[in-house]
Amino acid sequence: MRSIGQHLVDAWPRLYRYALTLTREPDAARDLMQQSALKALSTRTTPREPRAARAYLFQIVRHAWIDRIRRSRIRNEDDLLDWPDEGFDDRLIEAIAVRQAFTALNAPCRSVVTCVDVEGLSYQETAERLGIPIGTVMSRLHRARRIMLHRIAGPSEGSEVS
Repeated sequence: MRSIGQHLVDAWPRLYRYALTLTREPDAARDLMQQSALKALSTRTTPREPRAARAYLFQIVRHAWIDRIRRSRIRNEDDLLDWPDEGFDDRLIEAIAVRQAFTALNAPCRSVVTCVDVEGLSYQETAERLGIPIGTVMSRLHRARRIMLHRIAGPSEGSEVS
């Protein structure tokens, strides 16, 4: 049987990308990873099966991030892109629009979009990782995509986003 430490080492790159998506800042993501690793390694009872252990580790990262947000109550809205010196490119403008729409999502929707659209996980894997029902994954993903489309494309006649 593998220890949680071995599972942590195997999942580290994916966990870091997830932490980076949540925090939107490399230093904060590294701090979150360190805090999560300490928590995972200090827990006495952990899943041994690889898939369950990986979901458990993602859940630790998510909960550590939520705890940090609750404690600080301060959101960092730094620009993530450096502006080019020469002219604008349509792809850059589109990327900025998508990034702004993504950052405007609430945390639960952002987590689901990250898992499904960024990480490429299935709905079932996302549900296991986040510890929520698969129906909630589908509902949040639908809502998030609709909100993002509304923000990027602008409101169309008769459309309403809630």
